[in-house]
Amino acid sequence: MGLYINCMHQDYILPDSLTRMLTEKLGELLEEHELTGGEVGLILVDDQYIKSLNKQYRDQDAPTDVLSFSFLEPGSPEDDVDREFAVGDIYISIDRAREQALDANHSLEKELVLLAVHGLLHLFGYDHEDEEEQKVMHNKERIILERFDF
Repeated sequence: MGLYINCMHQDYILPDSLTRMLTEKLGELLEEHELTGGEVGLILVDDQYIKSLNKQYRDQDAPTDVLSFSFLEPGSPEDDVDREFAVGDIYISIDRAREQALDANHSLEKELVLLAVHGLLHLFGYDHEDEEEQKVMHNKERIILERFDF
């Protein structure tokens, strides 16, 4: 498994401790979803960059906090655990994360973990288009986040 983190935001340096925690915990989640050989890109960007992605892929002309792009075929789990394959990419806006962390009165690092987990769940096929899906996804997020040291 590989979690590849690319920080494209000029005003933020991801702490090594957070990099290690995300790599370990998201790797565990990939294993639990039988995606042991899977690779995930976590790309930290600014509002301008994520706004352009949101416009291009979702026809939303506004920045958002997280966007996920799955590379897996729906309903076809990878069964060759010795082979590496791309699961998908998760884009997180550092600018949105900073604002949301302030609003929630917690650290930016905690907000980044929340958004990374949220993005990974989207790669696993979870969504929140209706109230029932939202409940399921929120519950799954809560259970996963209890495993993190925050």
